[in-house]
Amino acid sequence: MSVITYEKFQEIVTDKVQKKLDEKVRVKVTSVVKNNGVVLKGLCFTKEEEGISPTIYLESFYEEYKNGKDFSDIVDHILDIFHLGSKNRVFDVNTFLDFEKAGKHIAYKLVNYEKNKELLKRIPHKKYLDMAIVYYYLLNNEEIENATILIYNNHLECWGITEEELDRVARENTPKLLKEDLRSLTEILFEMLSKRGFAGAEDLPVEPDENCMYVLSNSTRIFGAAAILYTDVLKEFADELKQDLYILPSSVHEVILVPKTVGIEPETLREMVKEVNATQLEETEILSDSVYCFSREENRVYQTGEVA
Repeated sequence: MSVITYEKFQEIVTDKVQKKLDEKVRVKVTSVVKNNGVVLKGLCFTKEEEGISPTIYLESFYEEYKNGKDFSDIVDHILDIFHLGSKNRVFDVNTFLDFEKAGKHIAYKLVNYEKNKELLKRIPHKKYLDMAIVYYYLLNNEEIENATILIYNNHLECWGITEEELDRVARENTPKLLKEDLRSLTEILFEMLSKRGFAGAEDLPVEPDENCMYVLSNSTRIFGAAAILYTDVLKEFADELKQDLYILPSSVHEVILVPKTVGIEPETLREMVKEVNATQLEETEILSDSVYCFSREENRVYQTGEVA
């Protein structure tokens, strides 16, 4: 059997899904720009009475098709996802449109500046080193856990607020909504092995030593690299260790803190970060190839190679 192109696959799936839906629901293929310029194709479902359009991405379904899965099974799976989402959808669009209510759910995250230059033209942001601080609406409840809506410039117009007001609200909210989570790598490894029932996990050393590395994220471990912006988190930790810290952006979700006394040169750390980004991460998860440093004396983060 010859394999059809991805474009033809999208066309056929859209037609088959549409024929099985209520006439009030319209389906179309849409392109969604994700982090770092990655463009995904998805089915967008629009209901006349609703102002929000859920999207189901098609890349994984095309892979299933190429691996021999039947079209009817793929369509049924897509419809199951859509109906489940419709049943559990508790998001109130009116809440999002009212900034007095929506403002309580605004948070920030960090993305790579260069890789997102086109997107940044359309969204409020602040440059931070070689990254950008961007903003999102956090939907956090049992039905829609940790789903987010990226904030665009037209949202500010709708709310009648400035970018400075948005930034102020996000800086107040984010550390409260997403508390920092700072643990040693040995503690995380112990927890992971214990949960998986590995024999001998209880014999691993849990207490960090002077050469230990640490992982900084937030309570959900989603977009947790932004925790480096939390006021005094790095300062208090560096003061506790009585030394400056290297900061490795292991993904948009977390960073690794390396005490300077470990003695690893910044160039070696940069090579480690580049290797992980190139071989271990999805493109949308990459934050930066850079290595940063927190200076206790300056009480600031700077990019290694920059004069402190």
